[in-house]
Amino acid sequence: MRIAFVGKGGSGKTTSAAVFSRYLAELGRPVLAIDADINQHLGQALGYDGPPPRALGSDLPWLKDHLRGTNPRIASAAAMIKTTPPGRGSLLLDLDPDGELLQRFSVQAGGVRHLVTGEFDEADIGVSCYHSRPARWSCTSTTSSTAPASTWSST
Repeated sequence: MRIAFVGKGGSGKTTSAAVFSRYLAELGRPVLAIDADINQHLGQALGYDGPPPRALGSDLPWLKDHLRGTNPRIASAAAMIKTTPPGRGSLLLDLDPDGELLQRFSVQAGGVRHLVTGEFDEADIGVSCYHSRPARWSCTSTTSSTAPASTWSST
């Protein structure tokens, strides 16, 4: 299942994502909330007051190599571009809290595993879609993804 909270600025996307994510966590469901909003405050809305999680974009070469996995059609992480589709041997983001990607880039916040895409530069806004940032390397940019009995919430 994939769940996305979308709308214009100030419409309550972050609040809705936080409340819904915590609700699912209280039901015992594993939840991964990915903050891909230009104003990244989902962690605070989840009640997290520690240092922000390491952004997905903070180590893009590692992330690309990890997601490339053993895919023989992608010669190297350097050959990957934003639209490179996964294929046989590619790794995808999963909800295993012990997985290397979540260990490296996420924090626990109010019973919810939390990830951030990272800050956006002015060049990311406008003609180019700022949602094409590193979230795209691990999930479907602004859409949230939920495996059975699990949820990613994205603002």
